[in-house]
Formats: sequence, structure tokens, C-alpha cells
Amino acid sequence: MATKTTKTTTPTKAEYDFDSWTDDAEEKAIAAIVPDVRYIIVGDTFVGRFADKVTVELPLKLSLDIINELAALSDDPLEQLVFLLTKLGGAEAAAEFTKHDVAETAVLASKFFTILQRVTQASLPE
Repeated sequence: MATKTTKTTTPTKAEYDFDSWTDDAEEKAIAAIVPDVRYIIVGDTFVGRFADKVTVELPLKLSLDIINELAALSDDPLEQLVFLLTKLGGAEAAAEFTKHDVAETAVLASKFFTILQRVTQASLPE
């Protein structure tokens, strides 16, 4: 008894319409892929959540000793970021940041440093 085989076809690549691409289309495309990262502040701790619901905790305190260590370390911004994340949140927090998508990491790190800056400014006497 013979069995009938069917040939499967590979889907063809979508046609890209470069001629109709607009700034508005670009804005909509970017907005659709912005990572859904969130944060809250609990006491003196920044609690960030990546899109996959993994959370990281970073204290909203930064000593001058850490800043001096950072200054002596390197001029490489990525190395500086990993150093700060490790010093503040520990190796596990730093590992979570580095294994996530760079867009998620950038957004969450930016939010953390913005909050840290606001805390520092709020602490200054008028």
C-alpha cells in the first residue's frame, strides 16, 4: 500500500514596502516594541521589574567610596554600569540586567538613575 506524501512549501518572505515608510510609521513601530518595564520604590529601595516579570532590587544610596572606585575603574560605560549594579544590588542583580535585552536594561537602568538623582537633589538643603 502506497502512502501519499505532500510537499510542504516554505513561506515566502514578506514583501517590504520601503517606499511607503514614514516617520509616523516609524514612531508607531517603535512604540509597539518598547519594553514593558516597571518600577516602584519601597523604603529606600528601587524595585524594578523586567518585561518577563523578573524583579531586581537596588538601594537608592550611593556612597562617595563607590563613586571613587568607579572613577578609578574604567572609562567604559558598560563596565561602569555592571560595576555599579554589582556594588549596589549584588552579583545576582547585575546578572539579571546583563542577561536581559539591552532595551529593557537601558530603560530600567535609566529609570533607576533618574530616581537616584531625584533622591540626591531632594536631599540637598535649599
